[in-house]
Amino acid sequence: MKARGISLLCTVLAALLFAVGCGSGSDDGDIEVQTGSLSKAEFIEKADAICKAARTEFLAKYSSFVQAHKTEFSDPQKQEALLEEVLDTLLAPNVEGQIEQISALGAPNGYATQVETFLNDLQIRLGEAQDDLAGLTATATPFAKAENAAKQAGMKGCSESFS
Repeated sequence: MKARGISLLCTVLAALLFAVGCGSGSDDGDIEVQTGSLSKAEFIEKADAICKAARTEFLAKYSSFVQAHKTEFSDPQKQEALLEEVLDTLLAPNVEGQIEQISALGAPNGYATQVETFLNDLQIRLGEAQDDLAGLTATATPFAKAENAAKQAGMKGCSESFS
């Protein structure tokens, strides 16, 4: 049973790993993307770099977290608390930082709406996860809608950071 509990927690935490794409702010989906002089290609390059850097940072912090809490994984009563801690101290700040950085880049006028769709989808899902942790862990792809929005917006690096 201990091995099953550890496996379950690792699976749930892994789902959070895959959730790190790009993202911030409130959970109501009212993110406004600033417009600026960047071309679409320049914007995508910078946004993808933000997503990739944030994922790298998250993975490093997550790895350290797992190492620091290795013995607690075998206790089923501590698993939800561990997951909440990952969400609150690692994932949410990471995603919120990404949303803030990407929304401030200065998207081309005709492209800002697509970026807003992606960031709003991401923020709404993060808010839902914070309100209902069990709902986040019910699927292997909890941020699929945001991933698809990033893909449709041409932000390949951001969409790939979900998998």
